[in-house]
Amino acid sequence: MAGGPDDQHGFVPVTFEDGCWKTAEGGVVPWYQVQTDLVPEADVQSALDRVLSVYGVSDVVVDAFDQFRKELRRPPAPEG
Repeated sequence: MAGGPDDQHGFVPVTFEDGCWKTAEGGVVPWYQVQTDLVPEADVQSALDRVLSVYGVSDVVVDAFDQFRKELRRPPAPEG
């Protein structure tokens, strides 16, 4: 089955403005469609956990990093 124009994929540069991702023309792009070269969250979490356990840091430091994770901004839930 041949795909239509909506099935096309490609790279479109976006910037983060006013709390959302936008194209150069100002069109809003949903956060879940934006691809970056950032490391996946699961990889960051597991690496951080390994480092904290290897260095035997105190529970206070581990708790501080847990709180830091909670404070990080999460993308807003899609409206619908």
